[in-house]
Amino acid sequence: MDKWLDGWMVGWFPAAELPHAELRGGGCRSWIRAWRAFFGIFSILLNAGVLPGQVRLEIVPLDTTPAFAERYLKPLKSYPDSASAAAFLSEKIQELRLESYLEASIDGLLWRDSSSLTAFLHLGPAYEWVQLQADSVPELFLDAAGFRGRLYRGRPFRIPQVRRLQERLLEYAENHGYPFAQVWLSDINVGEGKATCRLRLDRGPLILFQEIEVEGDAKISKSYLNNYLGIKEGTPYDNSRMLRIRNRIRELPFLKLDQDPVVTFLGGRAEPRLLLSKKRASRFDFVIGVLPQNASGRQENNRNLLITGTFNGELQNQFGLGERIYAAFEQLRPETQELELEFSYPYVLGLPFGADFRFNLYKRDTSFLDLESDLGIQYLFEGGNYIKAFWNNRSSSLLAVDEQQLEQREQLPPTLDVRNAYFGLEYALQRLDYRFNPRKGWAAFLRGGAGVKRIERNNRIVELGYGELYDTLTLRAFQYKLTARLEGYLPLFSRSTLKGSLQGGTIIAEEPIFFNEQFRIGGNRLLRGFDEESIFATSYGVATLEYRLLIGQNSYLYAFGDYAYVEDKTRTKSITDRPYGFGAGITFETAVGLFGVSLAYGKRLDNPIDFSAPKVHFGYVSLFN
Repeated sequence: MDKWLDGWMVGWFPAAELPHAELRGGGCRSWIRAWRAFFGIFSILLNAGVLPGQVRLEIVPLDTTPAFAERYLKPLKSYPDSASAAAFLSEKIQELRLESYLEASIDGLLWRDSSSLTAFLHLGPAYEWVQLQADSVPELFLDAAGFRGRLYRGRPFRIPQVRRLQERLLEYAENHGYPFAQVWLSDINVGEGKATCRLRLDRGPLILFQEIEVEGDAKISKSYLNNYLGIKEGTPYDNSRMLRIRNRIRELPFLKLDQDPVVTFLGGRAEPRLLLSKKRASRFDFVIGVLPQNASGRQENNRNLLITGTFNGELQNQFGLGERIYAAFEQLRPETQELELEFSYPYVLGLPFGADFRFNLYKRDTSFLDLESDLGIQYLFEGGNYIKAFWNNRSSSLLAVDEQQLEQREQLPPTLDVRNAYFGLEYALQRLDYRFNPRKGWAAFLRGGAGVKRIERNNRIVELGYGELYDTLTLRAFQYKLTARLEGYLPLFSRSTLKGSLQGGTIIAEEPIFFNEQFRIGGNRLLRGFDEESIFATSYGVATLEYRLLIGQNSYLYAFGDYAYVEDKTRTKSITDRPYGFGAGITFETAVGLFGVSLAYGKRLDNPIDFSAPKVHFGYVSLFN
C-alpha cells in the first residue's frame, strides 16, 4: 500500500522508477551519478570473478579525511574473498546514506594485485531538511502520527525518520477505517546538501465492519463475540482488532479458533469470518494437600499429618452467552470449611454491561462463621477488561463464647459479632500475550470500598450480664478496604519467562479491627510455604519473583520466592512480621486434564525453617464437554 519506493532513497532504483516523485536541479545529477557509481562495485568484481584467498581492502576518501572514513566505516585489514569485500562496501554505503549522506558512493575500484583492492569513496555533504510540507494530509492523521514540522527544518535528513512517519500514518489509517490508504513523497528536491519534499496521503475508500460470520460447531452468541472482540457492525474497520483476534479467542476457555481469521472486502464493507469449534471448559476438580499439623495439634513423639481438600465445579457457556457458574468447597483444616459460589453473565442484552454475584461461607472451627455476598455491575472493555461497581455485605457471628475467660477478665473477647456493608469500585486491566500462561506483558487489579461497620450485641454475652461492656465501644463506624495486584512478565531466552508481582491490601478504620474482620493470607493462592489462610493481617504486602520454563500452552515448570510484610493490629494486639516462602513446582497438561504438584517452605515470626515439614500439594483437573 505504500507507494513510496524507499529503496530508491538508498540508491537501489533510478529516479525514473519512483512514482509520484520529482527531482529538480543538480540533485538529480548527483543521485544518478551516485547509484551508477555504486553499481560499479559489482560490475568490476563480476568481471574479475570471486577471487579466492584473502583480500586486503584500502578505502581512499575523495572528499573527506581518512580519519572520518576509518571512524565511520571501520574496515577490516583483510576479507576472506572479493565477494566479502564487496558486501562490506555495499553495507557501509547504505549506512552512510541512512545517516544523511545521500550522495555517498564508491566511485571506483582498483586492483593493485590479486589480493589488494583500493576503493575510492565519495561522501558528499550531510543533507539537511529545508522543509517537509504536509498541508495535504489531514491534521488528525498528522497528530496521531506524531508529525512536528520543526523536526524537518534544519535537521539531518535521515531516511528511517521519514519511513517511521509513513508507517505511523498508514497504521493510523488502517486502524480507523482506511485499510487501502497510500502514503508517498512528491515534489522531491535535493541538492547542495539541502532537501525539500511534500508528504501526501490517499486515504482510499472508507471501509466499515460487517457482522462477524461464524462457521463451525461452536455455540456462541454473535453479540457476545462482537462485544468481546470489539468488532461491531457499522463501525470503521480496525486492522489492529483483526490482528488480536487469535489471542483473544485463545484466552476464552470454551472456544477454539481452527484457522486464521479471514476478512473479505466488498463494496465498502469488511466481513470477518471465523471458523470456531467448542472447547472443553466446564469442569470438576479436586486438590489434596498433605500438611504437618502445627505444634499445638501434635501429641508428644507423634507427627500427625493433616489432609486438606478442595472440590470445584464450573460450567461455562452452557447457553452460548459466555456465562459462568462456579462452586467450590474447601476443607482447610479440622473443623474449618469454606464454600464459594459465583455467577457471571457478560454483555446483558447485547450491551457492554455484565452482572456478577458471589457468595462465600467461611466457618473457622468453633470460633466464628462468616457470610459474605458481593453483587457487581460491570462495564466491559475489549478482551475481558472491565470496571465494576459493587455492593458487598459481610457478617461474622460468634459460634461460641469462652465464658470462663469472660468472667475472669471481664473484657469482651477479641472476636465479636460484626456486620460490614461496602460500596466500591473494581478495575481489571491486562496486556498479556496469553492470559492463562503468559510469557510477556502485564496485568493490574484494583479494588476499593467504603462502608459502615456495625457491632452487634451477642445474646450470650448479654445473658451472662456483661452487656454493659459494649457501651465502651463505638457500635457504628466508617471503614475502608483496599486491595491491589500488579504483575509483569519478562520473556527470557526462547521458552521461559520471569514473573514479578506485588499484591497488597489494607483495612482503614476509625475504630479497632477485630480478629474476624482481617485478611486471611497464606497458602497456594498468596504467600506459599504456609498453611492455607493461616496468617491474619490488617495490612499486608507480598512481593513475588518466579521463574517459569514453558513446556506447553498451559504447562510450565517454576521456581519461586515470596516475601511479605504483614501487620496484625487489632483491639488486643499489634504485631508486624516479614514472612517469606520459597519452593518449586510443575503444572502440565494431559489428554484428560491438568495435573500439578508443588513443594514450598516458609519462615515467619523468627521461627527457623523446618525442612522436614514442606507444604506439598497435588492437583488434578478433569474437563468435560
